Amino acid sequence: MVKITELKDRGEIIGRLEEESLLEVIEHIVQIKSPIYFWIRYFGEEGHFYFREGRMVYAGSRSLRAKQSAYHLLAFRGGIFRITRAEIPGSENVDISWTEFQKNFLEEINQLVLNFIPDLEGKFALRLTDFRFKEIFSHLEPQAKELSNLLQKIFKAGLGANYKSLVRGVSEEVIEEQGEIFAVINYIPELRYFLAVAGERGEKELISEWLKYQFVPRLKEAVSIALRRSDRLVQRAGVIVVAEDPVLSEEISSALSSAGFKVWLCQDGFEALVRTEDYAPDVIILSSELARMSAGELFKRLKQKERSQHIPIICLVEPEKRKHAQSQTCGDIYLDLPFSAKKLVKLVENLLELK
Repeated sequence: MVKITELKDRGEIIGRLEEESLLEVIEHIVQIKSPIYFWIRYFGEEGHFYFREGRMVYAGSRSLRAKQSAYHLLAFRGGIFRITRAEIPGSENVDISWTEFQKNFLEEINQLVLNFIPDLEGKFALRLTDFRFKEIFSHLEPQAKELSNLLQKIFKAGLGANYKSLVRGVSEEVIEEQGEIFAVINYIPELRYFLAVAGERGEKELISEWLKYQFVPRLKEAVSIALRRSDRLVQRAGVIVVAEDPVLSEEISSALSSAGFKVWLCQDGFEALVRTEDYAPDVIILSSELARMSAGELFKRLKQKERSQHIPIICLVEPEKRKHAQSQTCGDIYLDLPFSAKKLVKLVENLLELK
């Protein structure tokens, strides 16, 4: 439970994150209809968030730029906070419905599990709960009732002590074995979640490796992905991608679409000029290697047009050809190939904040 104190003379509530995570505290905040200001400090990091009618409408912090603070809430895995009824700030940089975030988060978790299932030859069950064992997510393969029963048993065993050894970091996991099946439970401190998985003993090593190196790390990333997907301001942003190589086009499109952006693909500069007029994108990404119209010529024409002269243009270029591309002025910003999907998404988001 979160320890709180109400300062009635100032109309504030102050508290410290303990058993509940920041996500759970926000879940309570969004139930309040009046505008709310939420401040939190964890070591040297401070976060400032505004909420209105179940939505986060502003986010800021010391080390992260503007809306990046909204997407990386797990940076505040503890700390003290203050809740105040307040007016909404002059500017709003996000529009995240908490109901939408929760739906997207569950979809991300489900996809992580479904991607793993084909690797198994036998039965599998997974259950994710909060600190009080309230179910967040569960998955049970058909014909695996005994696994479900084992999960129930292992959870009941921890109801009294709340698995203190896991929470305090004394134990890394708790394992229960029963004949040819087993169950293992872990604790994820950033989320204050208990994670239990059951399967056949012959697949114990495979399942354990998946939990440690894939599911848990990606579960944390899923929070940021779901928050970004739920941000309507990001969803409104559109990006035109100009590349002749279909593989490169698909890689860029996949990275940006997963982050919630609208993406339009163009095979050459002439098509890009037409689509820019039609769609008025927020960012343009082009390959330095274009045949029918060079990247330099496309950049020049885009900057000459009133509707596109202020659109940021990212040029993707192989490192050894960067100097030539820069001499031809093929972009406002240059990004080396092969590119990192995370770096590309962050670059686009930063450009949108500067517009």
